[in-house]
Amino acid sequence: MRTASLLTILMMIPILFASTTLASPPTNGSTTLVSDSQIWDGGDLNGDVVIADGGVLTWTGESQISTDSTITIEEGGILNLNNAVLTGQASVSTLLIFDTTNIGINESIADTAATMTIYFDISVPQQAYLNLTIDGTTTNEITGTSLETTVDLTDEFLIAVDHYYPLPFGITHIEIFHSNAELLTISADEFSQSGGSLSWNQPSFHIHNHGTVLSEGSTLKGANISCQHLCHFNDSSLIGSGPIHVADGTHIGVNNSVILGSRTDEDIIVHDQATIDYEESTGTGGYTDAWIRLLSKREIHVNAKVATVVATGIGYNGNTINTVINGDADQSTWFVDIGTNENKRIVEWVDGTGTYFQETGTIKITVESNWGNFIADEAAPKTASSNVDVIYPSLSIDKIVPDAVTADTGKTHYVMVTISNTGTIPANPNVRCYTNGEEADTTANTGNWEVAPGESKDVPVSWWHYTDEAATLTCKFFYPDVLEAVSNLIADEAGETSSEVSWTTAEEVEELPILLYGIIIAIVVGLGVFVALSSRRLQNKEYIETGEEFEEEPEEEEESVDVEESEEGEESEDVEESEEGEESEDHTWTDADGNPIVSVKEE
Repeated sequence: MRTASLLTILMMIPILFASTTLASPPTNGSTTLVSDSQIWDGGDLNGDVVIADGGVLTWTGESQISTDSTITIEEGGILNLNNAVLTGQASVSTLLIFDTTNIGINESIADTAATMTIYFDISVPQQAYLNLTIDGTTTNEITGTSLETTVDLTDEFLIAVDHYYPLPFGITHIEIFHSNAELLTISADEFSQSGGSLSWNQPSFHIHNHGTVLSEGSTLKGANISCQHLCHFNDSSLIGSGPIHVADGTHIGVNNSVILGSRTDEDIIVHDQATIDYEESTGTGGYTDAWIRLLSKREIHVNAKVATVVATGIGYNGNTINTVINGDADQSTWFVDIGTNENKRIVEWVDGTGTYFQETGTIKITVESNWGNFIADEAAPKTASSNVDVIYPSLSIDKIVPDAVTADTGKTHYVMVTISNTGTIPANPNVRCYTNGEEADTTANTGNWEVAPGESKDVPVSWWHYTDEAATLTCKFFYPDVLEAVSNLIADEAGETSSEVSWTTAEEVEELPILLYGIIIAIVVGLGVFVALSSRRLQNKEYIETGEEFEEEPEEEEESVDVEESEEGEESEDVEESEEGEESEDHTWTDADGNPIVSVKEE
């Protein structure tokens, strides 16, 4: 990509056409304000420089920068480093040493017994088991802050490192006292080495950019660089000047450049959503990454008050996180922080070999309830603040239809409730029904309300009401605690209301006992028999009074005559006998009650 180079050219246009003034940096610790266009050719800096809005400072040549001097570019200002060499006077570097680190010494001095002292940045403990092989001779279990030995400077030789210390430590410099009675000091950044990692313990001077920094073919040694706005380094070397901090929302371009030595494990730290072009460039290498993207925080806001969170593959080392969300009524508390340390906030990086990596973490958020488990499962966001939504069902109670518009108070009345789920996941909700603002006596709490995605179903519900009045039934969802706060995401809180049902008490008729029914039936039967007998007697009487002969009755009728007629039969027999015996006496016939029926007088 050559976009950054094109941008550089465009930025340079105001410089080319500006009216420039030759000047020099301050040397007495004062502050110099650059508000016009100036050119500095070399010159040491001791003090502070401020490039104001509209100011352009073009710096060339070699300059020594005193410790803690600052160069500040304000918004609208430009610092153009054109083949400049800015060296911090108090730059202190360290070569971090590891197993297989090798340092080459080649001074070509005719001295076979020079004294060499190697200085460490810590007091090396015995448990480090530091062994150094110098020109083929090994010294074992080195301790302390330095090692002194005798070396032959006439030929090149190697210092080979072997140790087992888990913490980083290194060599700050090497002093060689040779036969010419001269002291030769070699700083860590001057080593010819492999397998080590160069770092600076502290910066010497500071560059604070809120405007624009353009570096073409320049070298900065021991600088602390912060880019709050555009920084571009082309064909440049930054030694002991890392890490370069690139603020959120800004851009850095590094093209055909070398960044050697850093005070941390990164040459460049790109914060949050800053952008970077890193082309054809070389970093410190080893354990030091060329650049990383570091989030200032890593908060994931969710649409759940209470949830469990499982995140895997998070950050630089692919961490696993198990935690919970337990918020309160304020929705701003419904979040999880998966960036509890810097390692977990690194989401993108180019390592010391120049290989690009990106986090592939995932996050699963689960809301557990008796309605079912509702989940969000997706790639972990790579931003400082983000939103992840749990997927809930979309429920509704569509209608409530009573079986009839009237009902008996206190008796069962049936209604049909229609429930629908227009969401993408199933749910088994709870439903409650209400009358006059109070929970009604229904079977809603035991109904089968489970609905699949896209399903609409009818659920029968029994309803009892105990007051004579016109009443309606309102049914709505009854949420568990974990879903109460997000109920508006699931269904309409109003629910649905039925048409009016008129409840009345029916007239009560006293039911007669079975025994009374039995008595009534017996009386009716008895009366029937009595009427039948009375009718028979009346018929017999009419026949006697008219003198008509009796016709022989069928046997079934004779058998039905009561025993009480026996006396009447006996008297009839007496009459017949008297007639046969031609008795001359008068006889009187009576009925069963003793009443005279007919008097027969003997002729």
